[in-house]
Amino acid sequence: MYSILLVDDEKMELDTLSRYVPWDAMDIAVAGTAKNGREALELAKTLDPDIILTDVRMPIMDGLEFAKRAKQHSKRVKIVFLSGHDEFQYIKAAIAVEASGYLLKPIDLDELRQLMEKVKLKCDEARLAEQTIAMAKEKLLRALFLEPGDDAREEAAAKLLRMDGMPELLRGPLKVASLSVAWTGDDGGSASGEQTPKQLEASITEAVRARLKALGFAGGLIDGEYGDFAALFPAADPRNDEALWTGLQREMAASFPVRLTIGLSRPGERPEDAYALLKEARAAAEHAFYVGKGALIRADAVREPSTGEVGVEAYQAALIRAIGQLKPDEAEGEIDRFMEELKTRRVHRHPARAAAVRLLSGVKHQLGQAVKDAEAAGPVRGEWDLMNGCEVLGDIGDCLKQACGSLILVLSEKDRDRHLGIARSIEAIIARDYPLPLTVEDIAKEVYLSPNYIRTIFKEKTGRTILEAITDMRMARASALLADRSLKIHEIAGRVGYENVSYFCSLFHKTAGVTPNQYRKQFY
Repeated sequence: MYSILLVDDEKMELDTLSRYVPWDAMDIAVAGTAKNGREALELAKTLDPDIILTDVRMPIMDGLEFAKRAKQHSKRVKIVFLSGHDEFQYIKAAIAVEASGYLLKPIDLDELRQLMEKVKLKCDEARLAEQTIAMAKEKLLRALFLEPGDDAREEAAAKLLRMDGMPELLRGPLKVASLSVAWTGDDGGSASGEQTPKQLEASITEAVRARLKALGFAGGLIDGEYGDFAALFPAADPRNDEALWTGLQREMAASFPVRLTIGLSRPGERPEDAYALLKEARAAAEHAFYVGKGALIRADAVREPSTGEVGVEAYQAALIRAIGQLKPDEAEGEIDRFMEELKTRRVHRHPARAAAVRLLSGVKHQLGQAVKDAEAAGPVRGEWDLMNGCEVLGDIGDCLKQACGSLILVLSEKDRDRHLGIARSIEAIIARDYPLPLTVEDIAKEVYLSPNYIRTIFKEKTGRTILEAITDMRMARASALLADRSLKIHEIAGRVGYENVSYFCSLFHKTAGVTPNQYRKQFY
């Protein structure tokens, strides 16, 4: 469908145009209306319509001046003039601003339909041309970012500088931003190893582009294959300051269950420097390993990671003592101190994982029989298998806490009935509070135990995680609420604890295999 902006200073004429002309039958949607050229110009920038139907004579800014400015903003927009004055000077002026047509008042509907068919063909041609140019620009930008050869990048830069609108974006000091999208769990934590649904991934890609444009980004953007993006932009342009990138992070987090990590390079002088600048921006973004996903990290604010070996003996002794005494809080505190050392020293991810493996292996070795009992109770993942799935430093700490929690659980097996009671209490809390923004931490406070301890107990007793139990409860309730057709989808989402309707629909589809609307049609 095509979009049209209607502009006329006569209220009756504007109402007639918007309400009584059968635009739908012409495959055209009215995007907006305006009563003068100045108001229409602001709407044109916001709505980006395919077609503008405007009166010629209007106060404040006439149709001819408005059309000229609208064309400056969007070369592909098609202008059709409307006037009660069949005079040569208006037709001549309309031709001067590349008008696609000219209609006289009162409008003849047959004449309007015939003209719109011609205008839509021109819109198709403009869209195709715009897509072709955009594809060519993106291909050349991709070469700047990814081609290791100097000659290939110089050739791409030379071609880009000859393209419309590119010289002002590629001259002067330039920066590169590396954007990486990370899928998050329901509690906002990292969901290591979990794949983003393809449909949602496509929506996220479109959203990054649309939101950057809406925020005023002045530069070029390419997207990669694994939820990452690279942006090249003028460093001195105030539209591209850090507020733009933090604004993008906030908007993406508000609309999708994702966190956007952004690394910013230092300035470079030439477009050909984009290859090296992207490496620098990606290296900066990798420091999210220490601060967590969703950070904005400047290359000039990070230091080189340490690759030295980390001593773990003191931590091992303290952990073995805490586990042997069945003190999960002390064990977690010791792990927190170990993680803080890794963070403070900025230990590189590989030696950090290796240190965690040595720590956990040493603890298991000293607790030999307890480990054998744990293995006998069910499959136990190896230390390297656990740590290789950790994308950020916090994940390593969580894995250590869960592993140590499991060992404490085995050692306290004699208290099996108490643990079953705890699991039942957790289920009762979930059944009661699922409509609220419920977290594992909230439940832990109510049962007077640590979050990681109750995670271990609940998983061992029920075979599923606490977050899975919350999600299952919410989805079951949502399925029942769909029977009430008076309830809108966003109301149902709110009643089962989800403020973000897009995320609720995505999660429902993942659970039920159909969207909420499809489920309602199928069963109710």
